[in-house]
Amino acid sequence: MIKELLLNMIYCFVATCFFALIMNSPKKVIPISSFIAAIGYMIYYLCVNINQIMIGFFLGTLVIAISGEICARLFKMPATIFIFPAVVPIVPGLGLYQTMLSFVQDDLSSALEIGVGTILNIGAMAIAMALMSLVASKLPIKYKR
Repeated sequence: MIKELLLNMIYCFVATCFFALIMNSPKKVIPISSFIAAIGYMIYYLCVNINQIMIGFFLGTLVIAISGEICARLFKMPATIFIFPAVVPIVPGLGLYQTMLSFVQDDLSSALEIGVGTILNIGAMAIAMALMSLVASKLPIKYKR
């Protein structure tokens, strides 16, 4: 399990590097956002392995958002530069795909079941990001451009 976890973290790091390059992130923050993504994915992966999928989406995104806000203040850059590339590996794309596939195959009960679960997972991610953004806006430390 540890070998699989480390391999997944490496894959996540590399994928986030390339996604950040595609999104034209500043070159000096690409390794940092990739590391943040790997840590967030590790939290998500560990929660999924204990069958707590929605908590995994929430905690993984929360760790990414916290780290992104901290790095934004350290590097005096917007937090989205760190958070946006890092959260991409956690996005439930497979659930969205399976929902659409079930709709196309006329399996409405399966589409609704998968779709509701996917929407709840996306909601957990949105709540984690909004919560961290709210907390960060109340902190006395502000970055100056």
